[in-house]
Amino acid sequence: MFKKISGFIIPLICLLVAGQDAMAVTYQVQPNDTLAKISDKYGVPEDDIANQNKLLSTMLAEGQTLEIPSLYKMNRDDVRNRIALKLGIPLAEVEKSKLKTINDSAKNGMIYMGDPSEKRIALTFDDGPEDTYTPEILDILKEKDVKATFFVTGQHVKEYPERLKQIHDDGHVIGNHTWDHPSLPDLSDKELNKTIKTTTQEIESITGTKPDLLRPPFGEIEDRQAKLLHSQGYRMIMWTADSKDWMGISAEEIVSRVKQDASPGVIALQHNYHASGDFETVKALPEIIDELRADGYEFVTVPTLIDE
Repeated sequence: MFKKISGFIIPLICLLVAGQDAMAVTYQVQPNDTLAKISDKYGVPEDDIANQNKLLSTMLAEGQTLEIPSLYKMNRDDVRNRIALKLGIPLAEVEKSKLKTINDSAKNGMIYMGDPSEKRIALTFDDGPEDTYTPEILDILKEKDVKATFFVTGQHVKEYPERLKQIHDDGHVIGNHTWDHPSLPDLSDKELNKTIKTTTQEIESITGTKPDLLRPPFGEIEDRQAKLLHSQGYRMIMWTADSKDWMGISAEEIVSRVKQDASPGVIALQHNYHASGDFETVKALPEIIDELRADGYEFVTVPTLIDE
């Protein structure tokens, strides 16, 4: 399963990428250690440790060496409070800004959320398409009359072209998520252009539409790379609510994580691909939609969220 970087490095700090400004300490896994225990020991979220070390699962091996990022600590769940904590500015300044300046002035096109003045939220799904979870997700979205945004990998598009066509025909938005989910900072400019270009060509050959949205795998991209891709017409779409569904957590916990981070203008990260193990996004999705709607949220695509 492809995993994602987490954390709230929100619009006003667009020039930072999660973890880039943090130091790390080294830890050797001891007998009976779990990711949760290590997380508690250092006060760092489990998924931040997982992404720092590019773990494919939460399983650890005795003697394994981990880098533990020394990230800022967040004491409250409210999104605006988290932004204020990260930036070290008064909450009033965050409210005053309305978080729009990123969409108007970011030279590298990094976007974490939309205008929070309206109670709207964008559901996004990464790493597909495929034939196991994607059809069920599409059925739920159609039943609930929700339009979402799918960030797809070129290799899966090539393998499941009809599924991509279904996503497009159902009225959802499609974004580029590279060909095979590499770590972009490890690529040369030539390799970067290739993984993006081939994926865009594959998407366009099936849907007739060229995507202008791009989500970096793991949420990792160098500022230089982001500016390069932005100059080619792509907008980097990050997120502000992480379901952490790739970690194999229960549907109840997925719902809880999305709800606790829900706020007007938020982009929510989920997945429609999982290689193996427990994966309960399909089970959680109807409840997420119903509960957020009951709270007054409207579901929109990412372009609708950020363009208006």
